[in-house]
Amino acid sequence: SAAHAGAVRGRSGGGLFAGFRVLGRFSGHVPHVLRYHGRHREFYLATAVGRSVHTYNVKRLGIVAVSNALPQDITCLAADRMLIFASYDNILHAFARNKEVVHTYEGHKARIHLLQPFGDHVISVDVDNVLIVWDIQSEEEYLQVDFDKATFAVSAVLHPSTYLNKILLGSEQGSLQLWNIRSNKLLYSFPGWHLAVTTLEQAPAVDVVAVGLVSGHIIVHNIKFDETLMKFQQDWGPITAISFRTDGHPVMAAGSPIGHIALWDLEEKKLICQMQDAHSTAIAGMSFVPGEPLLITNGADNAIRVWIFDGPGGTGRVLRSRMGHSAPPTKIRYHGQNGEHILSAGQDGTLQSFSTVHEKFNKSLGRGSINKKKSKKKGLKLDTMALPPITVFASEVAHQSDWDSIVACHQGYITCTTWNYQKTSMGAHKLRPEEFSKHKPIDIYATAVDITSCGNFAVIGLSTGQVDVYNMQSGIHRGRYGKERGKNCYTSKILILNRTATTWFPSATLRKTCSLDTSPALLPFSAHAPATQCLSCSEGSRTEHSTRGAASPVLSTGGRSLPCSCWPHYF
Repeated sequence: SAAHAGAVRGRSGGGLFAGFRVLGRFSGHVPHVLRYHGRHREFYLATAVGRSVHTYNVKRLGIVAVSNALPQDITCLAADRMLIFASYDNILHAFARNKEVVHTYEGHKARIHLLQPFGDHVISVDVDNVLIVWDIQSEEEYLQVDFDKATFAVSAVLHPSTYLNKILLGSEQGSLQLWNIRSNKLLYSFPGWHLAVTTLEQAPAVDVVAVGLVSGHIIVHNIKFDETLMKFQQDWGPITAISFRTDGHPVMAAGSPIGHIALWDLEEKKLICQMQDAHSTAIAGMSFVPGEPLLITNGADNAIRVWIFDGPGGTGRVLRSRMGHSAPPTKIRYHGQNGEHILSAGQDGTLQSFSTVHEKFNKSLGRGSINKKKSKKKGLKLDTMALPPITVFASEVAHQSDWDSIVACHQGYITCTTWNYQKTSMGAHKLRPEEFSKHKPIDIYATAVDITSCGNFAVIGLSTGQVDVYNMQSGIHRGRYGKERGKNCYTSKILILNRTATTWFPSATLRKTCSLDTSPALLPFSAHAPATQCLSCSEGSRTEHSTRGAASPVLSTGGRSLPCSCWPHYF
């Protein structure tokens, strides 16, 4: 039927509202790949972002290309000098010029989980333990090898440097096998270490390979003589990635499932340093840039980082990074009127700004904290001062260069925080009612916030139904809307701060209530009133009601305006 056809088109991305760009997503659980462009004389980094491949230049970490989207999310990534190979489910594709699919390889019956470019061929291994060697140009199957899962379940693949037509396979059983692909012969079997192999990496020296094990051991092994040269161990779980420096320093880096990186001195055979919390999730990919003191890492925490090793002690510092939310967003809205910046709060507790123009304008305002100094000392994993995720926030560009311009309320928390967009950090004030300054109530929390268009005042609604006003510059409480009626003074919590336009005199008593024609989702404020007569109280002109100070904000009600006389002048 026509309805069914329309639904199918909607699911496939067709129709009016088709995806255009992805904002704030940079990395996933798929390891990145590093390529060198001979003509440009520059290194490029490719990451799998959903169904597309994003390519960045390492020099500035700026995005240079976004590939066409595949039908499903990419689960495996590899690259050679000319092409980028990406697979989903049991299908393998090859991208040219970082953009379009030029080759498709079909023949696997299970999901592909390992890829290895190999000269004019590419090798793929699926979860059913079937290895297929493809001819890149003809897209034909050159060789297929079936392994018995019970004796040799392939878990890693590597083409050793200078080993013509040969590949090294690691297994979950711990043994290694060296195969000649051209003759389809098993050349040698390494007994291994009776622990599952998680990763294989070529060392700068010929014949030497680093083997990462599920136990956290790293074996530096000479495959020519089947001899172990050195052994290391880290206590953070299985080895997820290994890389070697090639700029004259004999250093090996190893990643872990909890986001830590260990650096080892291969000459002295000892640990140099630990880079803890390099990522908040497992280290998915790790690559030293050849000939440079730069390490590139990516993880499932939606972050790409370039580390430089230019300081004493051998530890690295972040040189460049691209990162977004590591958990789903909870609230997004435009910041300003030009549509160039989008503020986003996520379940990871961070507040971020994404640019619709270019990623170089992205900002991270950080994570909310009760005490920022203590949070920095304890680190990300042990931070007990972190605030709950932001549920609702409001921003205003007016006066953002003078004081905080963003106010946010946190999940189940009565205190609202201010944020400074210019300084890209948490602000100076924590806004809460005075009666709760010494203790935190259990069942009362902030539910809605807004800022006047002049940027001077924040309006906060609580779960009890009361609405408080604070000065954004000083953080001082300036008034409260509503009248207490007995013990339970308010009947319901505030969900939307503009369902009804309510006006008050300085005595905080109800002056007039005006029902609106529409039900907007926010409380918009307008700094200009088109009428000179008070539309609410009809007690005189706007000028007569503004004798106590500067012009007060006017509540915009979609066609009607409640001018300054209806707002408390003691603000």
